[in-house]
Amino acid sequence: MQEILSFMEGFKVNGTLNNNGVVRMIRNYFLEMCFTIYEMARVLNQGGKIVMVNDNVQYAGEEIPVDLILSEFAERFGLTVSNIFVLQQQKGNSSQQMGNHGRTPMRKCVYLWEKL
Repeated sequence: MQEILSFMEGFKVNGTLNNNGVVRMIRNYFLEMCFTIYEMARVLNQGGKIVMVNDNVQYAGEEIPVDLILSEFAERFGLTVSNIFVLQQQKGNSSQQMGNHGRTPMRKCVYLWEKL
């Protein structure tokens, strides 16, 4: 995640981001998700499961592997990543991205986390 934030800060500095608020949005999204996943892990009973649906995203041509980052958070909070199901239907990047970077399909995933 720090690597991605560094890339995004660099894109912001050199003016290749179409919106300078993107870096703050990414940082805050993962901060909020960190607290959310922590709280889910805290209140989940032993043997309980969490199913979550999410898409990966791309900014300035850089893919952000949301599925892997959030699953790493889950593991750090004591959950086991039982599976990350990748859906056949993929999400396209935004129209702003396609003009500069072409169409890049992003993974749409369903995560299965367990508290063993």
